[in-house]
Amino acid sequence: MNAKLLVPALLAACLIPVALPGKRLGIFPNTVVDMVQVGSLTRVSTASCGQCHAPTPSATVVQVVPGARSIDAGTTTSIQVVATSTSSGNDGGFTADVTAGSFVAGSTTQVNATGDAVTHTASTNGRSWQFTWKAPTTPGLAEMYVVANAVNGNLRADAGDLWAFHGSSPTNTVSTPVRLYANAPGCVAVGGSCADGYGNYSVLGAPLPPTVGNSAFKLESHGLPPGQPLLLMMTIGGNLPAFDMSQLGAPGCFLRTTLQLQFIASTTTGDASRAEGTFTVPVPIPNQPILKGLKFTVQNGVIDGNSQRLFPMVVTNALEVTIL
Repeated sequence: MNAKLLVPALLAACLIPVALPGKRLGIFPNTVVDMVQVGSLTRVSTASCGQCHAPTPSATVVQVVPGARSIDAGTTTSIQVVATSTSSGNDGGFTADVTAGSFVAGSTTQVNATGDAVTHTASTNGRSWQFTWKAPTTPGLAEMYVVANAVNGNLRADAGDLWAFHGSSPTNTVSTPVRLYANAPGCVAVGGSCADGYGNYSVLGAPLPPTVGNSAFKLESHGLPPGQPLLLMMTIGGNLPAFDMSQLGAPGCFLRTTLQLQFIASTTTGDASRAEGTFTVPVPIPNQPILKGLKFTVQNGVIDGNSQRLFPMVVTNALEVTIL
């Protein structure tokens, strides 16, 4: 072919619809050829699905449902991603990545070589996908970022393909992470948190084991309403019954301590719609062997300024701690 015609021919080949099936078969966030910015497909709208579909996120609600959000390090939990949209048909796709741990594919999903990203296998498999997250062996917070695309099935990248990030609104241009936590030995999550007014869920966990003499032991909470009063609740003992807070005007929330000990604090500041508030409290374990085997249960309650509940408080999962 004449060299003068080669470049136009290659450009034309990139624009015809035959180039699209690669995306219908899934795309990973770290695929350089499909991104303006490596690693931002699931995070920033300027480098996401709008490169090939509707230019901005809209009209698709992305729901992420973990089996549990705070689990033992090295164990697994199921994850379901659901895209609900005004886009016609039932075709769609998604991609997600996680900052710690790894994914295990489900029947309609696939995982990349490093295990930190997951996507659909075919756009014709519907708008709901299942897979598994395996918590890392190193305890701590993990954040999962998700973007989903509801397509109209005409095999063209056009404005009828509506996509969005996981977050408080389908039009958000920045993704809100799904917070997950891998707990250290001796710390077991009990129950789950309840959603804030933006639909965010918090996690409470411990990155270090509560061994006798561990002066660095601490408790961490992530995904809280920022800049708000917090009540740290602690009870000596474990296996406590749950109290349904709907009786107090907080439906969907469950209290899992008896309020034996209470401490007032506040969460860090940040974007409320993305639940950027955090709270960390040191709980040094004395070097007293007699404490070995002692159990205590902790949980945090935070005032939610955007709550639609009569009693505007959200609670984290509880954490049952056994001194080792």
